[in-house]
Amino acid sequence: MRVLFVCIKNSARSVMAEAIFNNLARKWKAESAGLQKAERIDEKTKEVLKKHGLKAKEKPRSIEETNLEDYDLVVTVCDESCVFLPGKKVLRWQIEDPVGKGSEVYEKVFESIEREVKKLIKDLEG
Repeated sequence: MRVLFVCIKNSARSVMAEAIFNNLARKWKAESAGLQKAERIDEKTKEVLKKHGLKAKEKPRSIEETNLEDYDLVVTVCDESCVFLPGKKVLRWQIEDPVGKGSEVYEKVFESIEREVKKLIKDLEG
């Protein structure tokens, strides 16, 4: 069973969600993508993940580079990335965009995503 986390550019929020989910889930696997594709993963995102013993994926990708049929669930982590996917279950989270802000905002965003991911895994895996 697979989950796709989506944000605007796949450089911060969806990357955090993917890393946190894959660290905690037992039966499901997550990947991430953006409505657009950033040039690189945000450096502060890498730092906050490393602080928590996690690693960011190597490079961003756009939702156009995915095969949506491969995913059982799509989670958008912000209003800006609301996508309409006929026939797909889509959850919508509203997580602040940390890009360009201080480290404390990245930590707050990490904690928000971690809370949401834990609830999601509990729902998915019992």
